Amino acid sequence: MIIRCAIISIGNEILLGKTVNTNLAWMGSQLALMGFEVCEAIAIKDIAEAITEALDHFWTRYDVVFSTGGLGPTEDDISKAAIAAYFGKELHFDEAIWAKIQQMYIPRGISIPQINRCQAMVPEGFAALDNQRGTAPTLYYKEGNKHFFALQGVPLEMKHNFETHVRRILAQAYPQAEAIIQRTLHSFGVSESAMAEMLSEQELPDGVNLAWLPQTGRLDLKIAGTDAKARDKAEQLIMAKIGDKIWGRDGDTPASVLLDILREKQLNLAVAESCTAGLMQAYIAAIPGASEALLGGVVSYANRIKQELLFVDTIPAHGAVSPETALAMARGVQKVFKSDVAISVTGIAGPDGGSKDKPVGEVHFAFAVFDKYKHVKMQLRGDRDGIRHRAAEAGILLMINLLQECDF
Repeated sequence: MIIRCAIISIGNEILLGKTVNTNLAWMGSQLALMGFEVCEAIAIKDIAEAITEALDHFWTRYDVVFSTGGLGPTEDDISKAAIAAYFGKELHFDEAIWAKIQQMYIPRGISIPQINRCQAMVPEGFAALDNQRGTAPTLYYKEGNKHFFALQGVPLEMKHNFETHVRRILAQAYPQAEAIIQRTLHSFGVSESAMAEMLSEQELPDGVNLAWLPQTGRLDLKIAGTDAKARDKAEQLIMAKIGDKIWGRDGDTPASVLLDILREKQLNLAVAESCTAGLMQAYIAAIPGASEALLGGVVSYANRIKQELLFVDTIPAHGAVSPETALAMARGVQKVFKSDVAISVTGIAGPDGGSKDKPVGEVHFAFAVFDKYKHVKMQLRGDRDGIRHRAAEAGILLMINLLQECDF
């Protein structure tokens, strides 16, 4: 049984774009694992009218409603009063909460601002759940079979209180909840429309559904349902059809998969980057233990650096963005670092620098695997940042494909 719920994110800073709503993503994933489906979510201003309208919409439709944010001590944090008013409850001062808040200030050696007294106000009939990570308690209200939680906006506090209180309360209230089991398959080299033509949800077993999730330069396929066996069978059917397009699962990243392959094959890597300016190496080096396989690289942004550090002599005849220069860069960085394998990338990230013959987004890659070399040309879309990101990930993913094909 799936329990339906909704989330209200309260905060002017979210709507202004100053704060990214990571709370929503985290709560959605955790609730799904518990068997709770987030059917609706909304971000609103911290004003009474917006809070009342959101509660009026969600409370009549869902089993569980959450709010995050608006529990602070400042004048713009009015959520508590608006929530109490919606449920027709009076706010009461809780001496125990106030004593706990005051106690938290003692180690700091400063006097507590009296404005914090409002955080000890609790709506009648609500439970104030202790917040060990901050001053504002989580508020919990039950009416019949419905549950409401007012959680903190600070992610560290919200997550702690969710784990400490919310998870336990919901597990006790809904023992029949079935976890939504998910598997995400990461693909490369196939568009969403092409993927949809290759796969039909009607071919899959009952109890699972598919979702296509386009990423920047690649595509994820999510299999979700409550039956683990059905999910595994669906994955087997999908892999039988498009397994050659799948490079990873769930939490895998291009860099983590490449490093796993390099470690397994006991290979080391060097990288030469022009248009990506070190981004590819940054992605790889972000993975713990990258030094086991990544030797280093050269950011040869200027032609002079390509020529002097990587021994590239192809630029006068073919230009910096060309198959010949990409291959020369790969050979050069492999020679400099004495690496088993190497990747090079050179291209036009824009918005300027393109031409009719070499438009913005033209990128050339070269790959060295011992004494074998391969060139790949791609035409990438997007703005400057998008092209650079796509190029960096594409270089990694193309190397993954090449190493999986090689027989060592």
